[in-house]
Amino acid sequence: MEQLMPYFQNKKKYIYHIYCTLIAILICVSTTCLSKFLYHLGIDTENLLMLFLIGVLLSTVLTRGYLYGFMTAILSVFLFNYFFTKPLYTFAMSDPQDILLITFFLLAALICGLLSSNFQRQTEIARKNEQTAQLMYEITESFLNLAGTENIVNNAMNYLTGQANMDCLIHLDENKFEGSPTCFFSSPDYQSLPAEELYCLPIKGLSTQIGSIYFIHPLPEEAGTRKLIYHIVYQMALVLDREYVYLEREKMKLAMESEHLKTTLLRSISHDIRTPLTGIMGAASVITENIDTLSSSDIASLASDITEESSWLIMTVQNILDMTRISDGKLTVSTEYEAVDDLINQAISRLPKVYPRNRLTVSMPEEILLVSVDGKLFVQVLLNLLDNAYKHSGSDTQISLSVYQKDTNIIFEVSDNGIGIESSILPSIFDGFVTRPTHIADKGRGVGLGLFICREILRAHGGTIIASNKKAPEHGAIFTISLPFQEV
Repeated sequence: MEQLMPYFQNKKKYIYHIYCTLIAILICVSTTCLSKFLYHLGIDTENLLMLFLIGVLLSTVLTRGYLYGFMTAILSVFLFNYFFTKPLYTFAMSDPQDILLITFFLLAALICGLLSSNFQRQTEIARKNEQTAQLMYEITESFLNLAGTENIVNNAMNYLTGQANMDCLIHLDENKFEGSPTCFFSSPDYQSLPAEELYCLPIKGLSTQIGSIYFIHPLPEEAGTRKLIYHIVYQMALVLDREYVYLEREKMKLAMESEHLKTTLLRSISHDIRTPLTGIMGAASVITENIDTLSSSDIASLASDITEESSWLIMTVQNILDMTRISDGKLTVSTEYEAVDDLINQAISRLPKVYPRNRLTVSMPEEILLVSVDGKLFVQVLLNLLDNAYKHSGSDTQISLSVYQKDTNIIFEVSDNGIGIESSILPSIFDGFVTRPTHIADKGRGVGLGLFICREILRAHGGTIIASNKKAPEHGAIFTISLPFQEV
């Protein structure tokens, strides 16, 4: 196809020349006929020359070039000489005034044709400049609101292929655009071409080079097309540089948040783990130093305190490990169909022994329900919710765990009749390290990770968890888990 392009271009050029020649001949014939008619009406030959001059100007305008205007002027001279100068119907001229008249006509026709041609050329240049300015404005505007490396590069390639007819290959710096596509091409032919055969332009940001753009052929010689290509590459470079700065800022923000998270986690751990450890050491010291004087009931009480504090420490360490796995994206869920009553029994059996079981009421349907979950992780969710209810609802409250089916979901509901959740932290209660000013879950102790871990585990199962307070006149908190349910 490329080999046929010169043929079609030459053919188009020949057709244009034939068209212009026919226009010039037609104008000459028309002006001669009209002049002949006027000549018979008695119009002077000087006035008839004005009609030929109009024909020359018309030929220049219609053929958009002085070449055919000049040809029309020469042809008009011969026609005027043949039909209107004496002796008629010959190319001889007996009257010197006719020679002078034709000479001035030819000069005037050439000057008018040249001026008209220049005017047309300047008008055409102005029109092209206006179109180029409009196109550049359109290109600049198209880049303004673009975001994302792929969108920016694709926009540039669309303009290069559509407006400049230039296929290209674009390589971005992989270190600057880590995590995003860095290689783009508008034609698969680039994959088979060696690099030395490609014409390269650097893509420069404000401070550094951020990539390169390659063309199969050198840039075209036409100044307008070269300016257009440079403008597209320049606009792409500016927006890519803005994207690079944005990505760098996001990385810094992520690093700062990660550092803040580590600092908060360490501060919380150091504070909340030290407290039970102090209690364990104190109770153990009392038993060791006063083993001979303490009664059996006192020793049993101190041992119970040690057990409670140890249980809390184990749960805290487990939450921290889960938090680390979630943050690293290493939380894996291995689901199997588990009986709901088995999951609930495992969670209750792992509750610290100090929690009175008579405060807990469990309600389940009579039929056996099977739910597809990772048993170990889901038991951890139930254990966190029950532990929070015991610790933060109050010492004399009743806790309820209900399971029921609703539409295509199975619902687990942990509620109590305590003081409920403070409204100021309710919207963010599932975020990590939420500040709990008064009587809120995890306020007494804990790093505030339990509910966050519950939410992430349930998300991994395709489920949800919401927290709310009971409506008056009842009081207390409700945590509702919803999991997809399918009949086995």
